[in-house]
Amino acid sequence: MSVDVPVSRRVGATKSRSGCKTCKIRKVKCGEEKPSCFRCTSTGRKCEFEDARRSPPTLDPTLLLSSSPDAGRRERRAFEYYFQNAAQHLAGGMEIDFWTKVIPQICRSEPAVWDGMIAISTLFEYPNQSLDFPLLRDRRKSNSLNQIQREALTWYSRSISSVHSQIERGIADPYIALISCALFICVETIQGRTEEALQLFRQGVTLIGDLRAHITLGHVSRSRQSLLKTAIIPLFSRLGSISLTVSGTNPGQIFGFLENNPSAEFTSIEDARSSITVISADVLLFEREAYLHLREIGAYCFVSSDMLNRREILQLRVAEWYMAYTKLRRGDNRQQCTHPITVQHEPLLIIYHAAISIILSVCLTPLEIVYDDHLAEFATIVEQAQLSLAASVMPDGSQPPFTFEAGVGVPLFLTALKCRDWGLRRKALELLKKAPRMQGLFKCAPSAFMAEAFMNLEESYSLALGDSTLGALLSGLGGDHQVDPQILVPEEARIYYYCIFRPGEWYPPGVSEEDVVKFGCSLDQLYLHFSRNEFDLEAKIWRQNFECIPFGADLM
Repeated sequence: MSVDVPVSRRVGATKSRSGCKTCKIRKVKCGEEKPSCFRCTSTGRKCEFEDARRSPPTLDPTLLLSSSPDAGRRERRAFEYYFQNAAQHLAGGMEIDFWTKVIPQICRSEPAVWDGMIAISTLFEYPNQSLDFPLLRDRRKSNSLNQIQREALTWYSRSISSVHSQIERGIADPYIALISCALFICVETIQGRTEEALQLFRQGVTLIGDLRAHITLGHVSRSRQSLLKTAIIPLFSRLGSISLTVSGTNPGQIFGFLENNPSAEFTSIEDARSSITVISADVLLFEREAYLHLREIGAYCFVSSDMLNRREILQLRVAEWYMAYTKLRRGDNRQQCTHPITVQHEPLLIIYHAAISIILSVCLTPLEIVYDDHLAEFATIVEQAQLSLAASVMPDGSQPPFTFEAGVGVPLFLTALKCRDWGLRRKALELLKKAPRMQGLFKCAPSAFMAEAFMNLEESYSLALGDSTLGALLSGLGGDHQVDPQILVPEEARIYYYCIFRPGEWYPPGVSEEDVVKFGCSLDQLYLHFSRNEFDLEAKIWRQNFECIPFGADLM
């Protein structure tokens, strides 16, 4: 599921009112990285932002580190915390060597990796997260940092400077630059800075392409080739899959770098995870195409045979994945399995299988009631999410503030948004609120806020329709839907299409300034643009009715 927001207006090379002074004077695009932007640090320029209330104060990368006699002790403590606590949670409870083994080993000889790692460790222990909607960050909000968080960003700035200094001198190791890029993405995502993380992700994909070119020329050692293949490319592919939950993003060629496993068997949990990552990405991309196709043709009966065939192929891939995973669970093919299937591995894989199965089944149908055919899958998501969250709990009983890897957030959001079973929906919302606030590029807090708002809207519309309308609506749906009318939200009360926008930045198609000015709100106010299906009892057809209302994200 994705929130329809204007990526081209937020991520591309657009003008910015909140860039640094230096970039404005030079009339170049500022990436707005804090405390010092990449463009300035890469060229050795001093970086300053105009309003200290809107961004962290510019820090001298050596100030805290050189002036404090305790700096070395704090760095060592941050390393210990990373090794003992943060790494396993960054991996989302999965056995992912990149976070738990690769980084702790490489950081001992690479200052940039060391600085990036201790910055991540500190921000994990003392989070300062922007929980605005992805790509709709309210830049008016002050970003108040305590001394510890400021020091973490100083380490981050020092890491960036180290990498760019090596690039300028022509001595940069592309392998270390790629690992550092992954750490920089983590620093940005842990702060909830989606735009910056996506920019870095694209740079990382480019670096992977460059490294693969070096491999073909024989310039990369076998050990590094192996690490690129088994750890780094899968890491970026999983992040690419998560990025598809942010509407309009394109993960590029990252999935083409993965080696496909054409066999119907998995010999390791890594095989199963990599396979469902690619399948999930293909399903989400197909869902986007399906929405555009339905919008163009207007009715299910006109869906093209090509779209139906492509869905069938994807459904076959999902079924084959489940068969292969079932064999792996039984132990049929696990002789070479490097990591056992744990209490946290299994729920996550089952959850994502259930979620993509639902999406594939419903994506070519313009009616929301088709989701009611999948109450069993929604129940599976809720049940397995409970197990996963129980396994990820920290010693103090809380959930970690952040996981770099995909967690239960996206499937729970799908359930809270699209499952109209009263009990399951509320349980999914409850779990979504408890889950780690940031899961890769997915933000649980604004997603939970949105799901709860939709739930309240749909239930209020249901009451407005009244019981007498429900029978007529059900009779007009047609099809063989085995659902209990007692748990249904009527089709006419269900939200179908939706997007969130800020008038000061853009308007979705079909919405003008006149549609929002009547509410008397400022241009910085968020609005929800959505549609519901209305059944024409005389014509016996469904029509979409669009609405636009202020959306109080400040209530989060």
